[in-house]
Amino acid sequence: MPYYAWGMSAGLEPEELAAQAAEAVRRIVSEAESRAAEIVREAETQAAKIRETAEADASQARERAEGDARAQIEAAKRALDELGGTLAAAASQAVPQAETQPEPEPEPQPEPEPEPEPDESPGAPEAPVSPPAEETPTAEASTGNGDDAAERLVAMKLAVEGKDPAAIEAELIERFGPGDRSELLREVVSRAAR
Repeated sequence: MPYYAWGMSAGLEPEELAAQAAEAVRRIVSEAESRAAEIVREAETQAAKIRETAEADASQARERAEGDARAQIEAAKRALDELGGTLAAAASQAVPQAETQPEPEPEPQPEPEPEPEPDESPGAPEAPVSPPAEETPTAEASTGNGDDAAERLVAMKLAVEGKDPAAIEAELIERFGPGDRSELLREVVSRAAR
């Protein structure tokens, strides 16, 4: 039997029936709204928990990553310091060996010019002394006396510094005058290359 028919048979008027139906609908809507509000609260609470957990996990991951990065930076610094010390030690061992060869013998000093001997006859004029005549014997003497050692020393120093044979020969000509130094240059360059 339909509801309205039951209501009529129970002696209820249509207005009363409408009021009862509206009240029932309001009750259902109110219950649905309160249930929906409860569901929303539960969802918000669950979302807040998830967010807090995610933030804590992210913070821990960031701290771990920063710690790892700091450890790697420190390890790299230590490795660079050790490498710098090794290179400095190697350089200090290599430099004295390269510098000890040219240093033992001093640079050649120019020989003082001999004073002209006075002529026995007081009225005789002094013989003129020409400077080129003084330089030529020095260049010729450089192949067999102490100048040869000085040339060899200067040539070896220049070769160790990395100068090429042409630059070495030009320096020797400037310091000691012209001469044939091809054998000296070959020997010095071959020794410096070892």
